[in-house]
Amino acid sequence: MQAAQEIRRKLILVIGNLICRCIEEARKIPYILDQEQVVNILVGNPSFFEKLVREEQRDRTAFSSASLTAKLDAISELGQFEALDAFEVSFSGPSSPSVDPDAILDQLNRLTRTFVVYHGNMVTIFEKEFQEFMEKFRSSLQQSGMSLRTTELTPSDMVGLEKRAEDYLTTGQFLQAFSFDRLLNSQVITKGLVSLPAAGYSLSRNLMETAVEDVVLFTKLVKFVLRVCYVSQGTWQDLFATLLDLVDQEPARHRRSLLIDRIEQDGIFCCNLLCESYAVLREWPAGERRTAIERGLERWRRKPASA
Repeated sequence: MQAAQEIRRKLILVIGNLICRCIEEARKIPYILDQEQVVNILVGNPSFFEKLVREEQRDRTAFSSASLTAKLDAISELGQFEALDAFEVSFSGPSSPSVDPDAILDQLNRLTRTFVVYHGNMVTIFEKEFQEFMEKFRSSLQQSGMSLRTTELTPSDMVGLEKRAEDYLTTGQFLQAFSFDRLLNSQVITKGLVSLPAAGYSLSRNLMETAVEDVVLFTKLVKFVLRVCYVSQGTWQDLFATLLDLVDQEPARHRRSLLIDRIEQDGIFCCNLLCESYAVLREWPAGERRTAIERGLERWRRKPASA
């Protein structure tokens, strides 16, 4: 029994270390500067161009001497989607003529591209790293005359790993915090090595329960969850389902009114939820709009799990 507990503890430690490491490594996304940018550098500042090439040859810069590639810091670029703050729309009060719909779409598309590449990069790095660990682990067991068996984890086993995710959460790094749940459910872990706690356990849910105790943190969390639904093109909308389930169970504790407020303030999410344009929704009385949001949430609850 003691040996089994020690194995589970060490597995959780390894998984946590790998997740934290790949979250940081995945942020370095290579991309190629377009031709116009390269020409502008070369014509406008030839000495700088020469410096970039020379330093790359000495491996001292992120630029490439051949194609002038650079590395994008995805976490810095994404932040917690603060770039969308400038495009928050209010359905009450005077409209803002300075908000350009095309600029909103351009910024959203840029964030979406970065998000998709970052997330894919993170999963790839994690699965590669974990596979290498597994090969060493299997080899070690074989040398000891032991075979690999599925390790059944319990909620108590997850406490240490949850604490590492909470460290990101409490500092407002929601993207990193909720990445733990995505990677924990990676097939490279669940296929023949680890059996996660029984149905009903959700790291994401536990993180949200932690955040609700802090009004400021929870408000930022709700804002993040709404935005990640459309920035991820729906692949992270399970976070919204979890949030909505918590709010339904304890409306007062999870500040149901705050959720409605945030939906109304997030023009993109609100328009998507109600399948209406911003121009149309602006014409609705505030009470009618909020009632429509409630109805929209009811329809969302009834969506098939595969939707």
